[in-house]
Amino acid sequence: MTADATGDVETLVERAEEEPTSVTVADIRPYLEADEDITRKRALDVCQAVAYVDSERIAPLIPDLLDFVEDDFLAVKHSALGAIGHLVPDEPDAVAEGAEKLTRELSGKTPLTRFLAAKSVAFLAFERPGALVDHVDALVAALDQDGPTLPDEPAGSQFTGPDDPVREEIGKNVAQNENARELAAKALVAVAETDPDAIVPHLEALGPYVDDRNEIVSGPLIEIVSTLAADDYTIPDGIAERVESTLPDGSTQLRARSLRALGYLSATDAADTVRTVAEEADDEELAAFAADTAEWLESADDG
Repeated sequence: MTADATGDVETLVERAEEEPTSVTVADIRPYLEADEDITRKRALDVCQAVAYVDSERIAPLIPDLLDFVEDDFLAVKHSALGAIGHLVPDEPDAVAEGAEKLTRELSGKTPLTRFLAAKSVAFLAFERPGALVDHVDALVAALDQDGPTLPDEPAGSQFTGPDDPVREEIGKNVAQNENARELAAKALVAVAETDPDAIVPHLEALGPYVDDRNEIVSGPLIEIVSTLAADDYTIPDGIAERVESTLPDGSTQLRARSLRALGYLSATDAADTVRTVAEEADDEELAAFAADTAEWLESADDG
């Protein structure tokens, strides 16, 4: 590295984009140790580019990348998270060493931080769910992250239409925040399938998200309820009612999940709502499933 580190690292970035397999750890490391934030950020961009093509070339830098996840400079943090996201599928054990650092960022300051962290955590959950057993509290907390919302557009609003750049940026942040919550919910499913006992103490906290407005959040959590109820775990009071509340307006897939959960919960109080689905659902398979579930719940109630 010469005195012109900024210029040198940009040359390395260009090389990584054109010939990623020509870049080595020795090429990158000096820039990761630079004092300038932007130089370190661009070195991490090189890591992303190379890891996308050949994760093995970057694997020795995983401990460094995990340290950069905690960097105060957001651009550095984000580039480090992006690189780790490419590395998890091929290097899950090495990334698992930083599970605590990654799950901490699920409650990061920005929607992009949370989204990038959630991508890595979700990949880790699919590859090494056991690495997240001690971090269920962080996964649950990720569901509670309130992102920005798109404002209404009254007359004279600064938001002049769907192509307004400010509105577009807010929309991007909204999507990132919801994507992070969705990925956290899917990670919780993976943990529940591996170690249900790790989830049980958190069921009370998960309750409010069983009927979440975002079905990609609520659906996986309903699956968790089904799995645990089927294995005779005690489900907290109130969760069956939340599952039932998704039946009138949920998608076909969500209602199917809810019907299954209500059956496993022996939620006899929901029999009338389930019967209504059987009578009114347009989807024939859903209607038949609802009829069978209603019959089961009614017989259980009679017993």
